[in-house]
Amino acid sequence: MNKNNGDKLKLNKIKKVLTQTHSSKRFFEIDMLRGLAIVLMIFGHILWDLDYFGVAPINNDVYSLLQKIVPPLFFLLVGVSLVVGKKKIENRSIEDEESYYKRLILRGFKIFGLGMILTIGSLIFMPEKVVIFGVLHCIGLSIVLSVPFLKYRNYTLLFSLLFIFAGSIITQYTVENPTILHLTIGLHQTDVWRYTLDYFPLVPWFGVCLLGIVIGDWLYSGNKRRFKMPDLSKYRPVKLFEWAGRHSLGLYILHQPIIAGALSLFILL
Repeated sequence: MNKNNGDKLKLNKIKKVLTQTHSSKRFFEIDMLRGLAIVLMIFGHILWDLDYFGVAPINNDVYSLLQKIVPPLFFLLVGVSLVVGKKKIENRSIEDEESYYKRLILRGFKIFGLGMILTIGSLIFMPEKVVIFGVLHCIGLSIVLSVPFLKYRNYTLLFSLLFIFAGSIITQYTVENPTILHLTIGLHQTDVWRYTLDYFPLVPWFGVCLLGIVIGDWLYSGNKRRFKMPDLSKYRPVKLFEWAGRHSLGLYILHQPIIAGALSLFILL
């Protein structure tokens, strides 16, 4: 191997490292908003648990407001994160792109699997309100189903609006003995919250995830924002929300057992 070829190989390696480093850049505002959503969700669950354990009555106005803000924000950010990740590898090889999709599908099934663990846990500890198709089930399947829409984004807005619109229609119909397929789609019995702790069907929530892809596609390009924003990441409150956003899945899995355990101990003492 001559010197020129050796220099070219070294240069290519350096470029590859720089590209991978650049691709690993995170937008602090996405993590911050996800962290804010998880903190608000935990606060809402604390209110619910205080009422369930008879410690303090729930403030229905506050709880209803959180229910209107937190889930849409979560699902929008799922879509935004998906398309931002996709844009970071668009100028790389086909192999890298296919590898990204494979990791995405595996991650989706992993999250869905965690949802199934919660289903088993609810069946053991709260059989009167089993989680059949909750937020983790829906997010996991939404990630898997999003792959074609990340590849071909021309019709993503149309499909997102169709799913959201279908969600407003499907609520007018009830199925008193729904199957798992019915519940997955969004067909359920009257007053479904009497029978489950957590319910997020694909219709309309997958549509909200697709809308997040549309928004992320519009706001971000590769490793750059398409809008101006001051760097707030140096401030401690923002850093805390960023940390929560980066560990949102772990916080979601652990927070409810911790809250319920602490309240149980408080009542016993």
